[in-house]
Amino acid sequence: MARTQARTRTGTTTTGTHRPARGMLRAVVVLVLALGFVVAGALLTLPGARAAELREGERLVVGAGEVVEEDLYAVGGEVVVEGTVRGDLVVAAGTVTVTGTVEGDVLAAARTVVVEGTVGDDVRLAGQALVVREGARIGDGLAVAGYSLQTERGSEVGGDVLLAAYQGELAGTVEGSVTAGVEALALAGTVGGDVRASVSTAQSPAPATPWVPGTDVALPAVPSGLSLRETARVGGDLSYEGAREAELAPGAEVAGTVDFRQVGAPAPEDAAPAGPLAVVLLALRRLVTLLLVGLLVLWLAPRAAGAAAGALRAHPWLSLGWGVLGAAGAALAAVVLLVAAVLLAVLLGWATLGGLAAAVVATAVVADLVLVLALVLALSLLAPVVVALAAGGAVLRTPAAASFGRRAAALALGLLAYALLRAVPVLGPLLALAVALFGTGALLVAVWGALRSRRARGGPGGPDRGTWAPAGGPGAPDPGTWASPGGPGAPGRGTWAPAGAPGGPGHAAPGPVDRPRRSGDGPPLPWAGAASGRDAGSGRRPGTGPGSGTGAGAADDSDPGAASGPRPGPDR
Repeated sequence: MARTQARTRTGTTTTGTHRPARGMLRAVVVLVLALGFVVAGALLTLPGARAAELREGERLVVGAGEVVEEDLYAVGGEVVVEGTVRGDLVVAAGTVTVTGTVEGDVLAAARTVVVEGTVGDDVRLAGQALVVREGARIGDGLAVAGYSLQTERGSEVGGDVLLAAYQGELAGTVEGSVTAGVEALALAGTVGGDVRASVSTAQSPAPATPWVPGTDVALPAVPSGLSLRETARVGGDLSYEGAREAELAPGAEVAGTVDFRQVGAPAPEDAAPAGPLAVVLLALRRLVTLLLVGLLVLWLAPRAAGAAAGALRAHPWLSLGWGVLGAAGAALAAVVLLVAAVLLAVLLGWATLGGLAAAVVATAVVADLVLVLALVLALSLLAPVVVALAAGGAVLRTPAAASFGRRAAALALGLLAYALLRAVPVLGPLLALAVALFGTGALLVAVWGALRSRRARGGPGGPDRGTWAPAGGPGAPDPGTWASPGGPGAPGRGTWAPAGAPGGPGHAAPGPVDRPRRSGDGPPLPWAGAASGRDAGSGRRPGTGPGSGTGAGAADDSDPGAASGPRPGPDR
């Protein structure tokens, strides 16, 4: 005991500086197993290789006096070898039991594998429960990938042991070295070489045997981590990594040095704020984030932000409805687009157009990502900015044409109120949902209004440039004639009235659609603005119909006479 403890204290312990990849060791073990199977299969296909016998059935038994002179391939529910196999034994079954002799290798994939006899060469096993019974003899190495490996006292392995499993208990004799990547490993026998292991990184011990599906053999109870029992003997060095140091029982001996590397230990960090301080910090982060986004929007798209806020203040319930429809429609569109792309790709693949099918799927995935990203940005960032701008502007009575500073102040006030209310435990999530729907709907209403305005200005005849109107208004010469700015009889030119311009001669709000004149109607009003419905339908330029009293042209207010078309003379 004293000797064991003295030698183990000569080992080194490192923490934090090394974080070896725990999965690397397991990957190496699995790779070795895979290579073993591949090499074995390749050798069996070489010219001149040993002949093979194939057996299949629900229960296959090689009797006690039976000798198989060549390799044996067996596939079945249960395979039992009581006799002798001169070559290799390759098995895929539910349960495999070897009580006889296999002079070559054993390659087995099964739920349960039990070796009680003698194997002349290597054993490679993959399964749930793998047991090497007392008295069993394996001539060379043992490679195992599965859930549990148990070598009982009195068993012998002539080579190295490679283990990739949840747990392992080695109570027999291993003449070579042991390399293991496990959650739990217990050494209770003799290992002639070194032991290299990667064990549990959990800070607290896990249950000795967690629940697993039923097996044909009893599983050992192995505590998590590495443990050396009193009968353990290691002839070389012990090198392992894990969250906790190994448990060395009195009497356990390690002839070499012990090297422990601690992994999985949490790095020391300052305690995260909790309670009211955490709530305040979260609200502050939310406020700063939304304020930066809002200022960027006001700088890059001030008219769009103002239009969305105005739409929300003028039509709040319409904005809510459009918000619900927009969010639901975007989610549905993403699903429909993806499903349609998959169906189209299947049809194209059926038509042997695989390259086009891949392009269709890739395009649909990209479009879905863009759609989802736009929806997330609108709901989480843009919607709170729009609602805050509308609410803050209503409180501060900020006009639509206010300066950048006044609109920024309105935005900051609205976002501050939103951040404070958002921090309330029950009210916060409900408020966030309402703000997301109202703000997104306002954005959609503003976009729709902008599109309608653009199409109205675009008209069939091109952009509406305004119409000619008489200069004198009521009491001027006959309607439909050009009036000189100087009054009747004075030479001069008529004035130009741009559409929608406030004030000035001949200006008025856009009028109604033209109708047929009736008896008793007064002089036609000098409407300035969009073309009438009859003009738009006939293809004539606005204001050029018979008896309209207007002329066609386009000019600036500063130059009333710079209109295209014939210049009118003095009033007659």
